[in-house]
Amino acid sequence: MADKEATVYIVDLGESMADCHSGRTESDLDWCMRYVWDKISTTLAANRKTWTVGVVGLNTDKTRNRFAEEGLDGYDSISVLQEINAMTMTSLRDLRSKIKPSHSSSGDAISAIVIALSMIETYTKKLKYNRKIFLVTNADAPIDDSEDSIDDVANKLNELGIELLVM
Repeated sequence: MADKEATVYIVDLGESMADCHSGRTESDLDWCMRYVWDKISTTLAANRKTWTVGVVGLNTDKTRNRFAEEGLDGYDSISVLQEINAMTMTSLRDLRSKIKPSHSSSGDAISAIVIALSMIETYTKKLKYNRKIFLVTNADAPIDDSEDSIDDVANKLNELGIELLVM
């Protein structure tokens, strides 16, 4: 039996992602998204309902996430663009239309990781899943680097067996 997977991609959509760096002619966002689209397309092509994908936008113009709706501070400019679900061609098309640079740079990457972590925990419960979070950013936006919050997030990632990859 093949393993089940729950993967959340956190994509930095901040205004600095529209810039071109390192001699490239394409924006940082377009360059990073080539990798993300490849990974998501591979998941889609596998046609496995047990390989699920969620996408969170960081540094978005609007805020749309559970924590902000509950009135918690620190979760502004972060939007859930796609809840964790099996990827379809329709959801891929919808997602492509949502991925564009914003005019914001005030979202916090650690808070976005907390949102992704919560999405995975809620979706997978205590079932056996391969759990991954990909953070795709050019690291121009500020990060809440309070040691307590980073340690808490690291402990929760380890507790749930979630692999965090930062690109």
